[in-house]
Amino acid sequence: MKIYPSFRYQLRDQRGAILVYYGVLVCMILVSLAAMPFLSAEGGDFVSTNGVTAVTLVFAFVLSLCAFKESFLMNLQHGVSRRSQFLARLGAMGAACAVMAVADEIYTLLVGALHFVFPNNFNGNSLYEMTYCSTPAADGFYVQSSIATVLLSVVFSFFLLLAVCSLGYLIAVFMYRLHKMGKIIFWAGTPILFILLSSYLAAYPALQEKVLQFIVDAARMCCSSLPRISITCTLLAVLFSTLAWLLMRRAAVK
Repeated sequence: MKIYPSFRYQLRDQRGAILVYYGVLVCMILVSLAAMPFLSAEGGDFVSTNGVTAVTLVFAFVLSLCAFKESFLMNLQHGVSRRSQFLARLGAMGAACAVMAVADEIYTLLVGALHFVFPNNFNGNSLYEMTYCSTPAADGFYVQSSIATVLLSVVFSFFLLLAVCSLGYLIAVFMYRLHKMGKIIFWAGTPILFILLSSYLAAYPALQEKVLQFIVDAARMCCSSLPRISITCTLLAVLFSTLAWLLMRRAAVK
């Protein structure tokens, strides 16, 4: 079994993109600092980076969409079985999510440190703090931060990133298995189906209200606390990864 070499290759394949992403975030801070002489707190010039993990989720999803084909073919070329490279993918995905979760919190803490130096121009809170630790205040909302919230923010971001990366990888494998016409039907049919369903629900307000209420209740049940959202994201990651494996184990070289 060649799991570890495949793990290193897949992790190294994503390393460059992750470094560029966080390099851009750091450059945004540097640009903001360079623009400090031109900013006016009284004029509403305020730099806020609350919930940077929300942006990282989009980046992680796109990164996972690009993580299959080249790696799959390269591993097969070097004699790595589909099972070994799938297990390596799970490890690389977990490691990448952990790194991004920690990096997000470091970035948030960096912006938070700038808030103490420039209290009228910088502000930064994690997505976890905004979701579970914020209370309404006269000038917006007040966030209660501590060492515990820092650690919980990393855990919160990790599970969210894990679920999103699993979904992205599933879509990547699914697209690889589809032929050209199948891809056209999928990408064209998905938004059309969504529009048709939305139009149908709009034509029946009572049904629409029931569907929306079900979605809201399900979201509250799954996301009302950190343990619940962690379990939900874990189950989604397991489901998406299982489906990805079922598609990957029969994938042909093309």
